[in-house]
Amino acid sequence: MENYQILGLVVSLLLILTFFIHPFFNGMMTMMGGFGYMTFFPMFIGIPALVLGIVGSLIDNREAGGILLLIAAFLSLPAFFGFFGISFVILLLAGIFALTKRN
Repeated sequence: MENYQILGLVVSLLLILTFFIHPFFNGMMTMMGGFGYMTFFPMFIGIPALVLGIVGSLIDNREAGGILLLIAAFLSLPAFFGFFGISFVILLLAGIFALTKRN
């Protein structure tokens, strides 16, 4: 496995962790007198980011994998900013690594 594939799989695991963090923060914000936000929308957008991240990591074609990882990076933003922005940045780097490395 190449570096972009490993990065994509690790970040996809972080996105799975994000799905468990969302309900916790929603309940905490509501109890503190703030406005709870809808957890369905980030999860609804986060699932395609998760699937595209895994598929982009496992596919052997660099160009297609890089494009899928870049799309997954931007789709991971609504999912809790891609786990505090970490998922977004690493998926973006993985997509750039896949597209820029020469054979």
